[in-house]
Amino acid sequence: MGKSFEESARERRNYIAQARAAFGNQEQSPAPEATSAESAESVSTLGIRLVIAILLFICFVYCDQEHISFQGIGSKEVIEQVSWNPLPTEKLEELFGDVSITGGPKSSNPQ
Repeated sequence: MGKSFEESARERRNYIAQARAAFGNQEQSPAPEATSAESAESVSTLGIRLVIAILLFICFVYCDQEHISFQGIGSKEVIEQVSWNPLPTEKLEELFGDVSITGGPKSSNPQ
C-alpha cells in the first residue's frame, strides 16, 4: 500500500523537529525586516511635529500682520476660538453652589 503508520509518524516527527529548529534559530536572532520595523516604530516624531507647529505659527503671524483671512475667518476669530472656554466653570459654581465632590456628605452637627 505504501508507508506504514510508523514510517509516516517518524517522517512527521522529523519534519516537526526540522521546523522547530528553523524557527528556534529565528527567535534568537530576529529577521532584518522585523528589526527595521521595530526601529521605525520607535522613532520619535517630535522634530517633525515641532517644525510643523513652527510653520503654522509663522503663517498665523504673517496672516495677522497682513490682515489676510481664509474663507472669511481672520486671526481675531482664530484667537477667540482658541481662548473659548467650552466648560464655563463660573456658571457651574453658581448653579451647584457649595456642592463638594471631593468629600463626603457635610455634617450639620460639628463635634
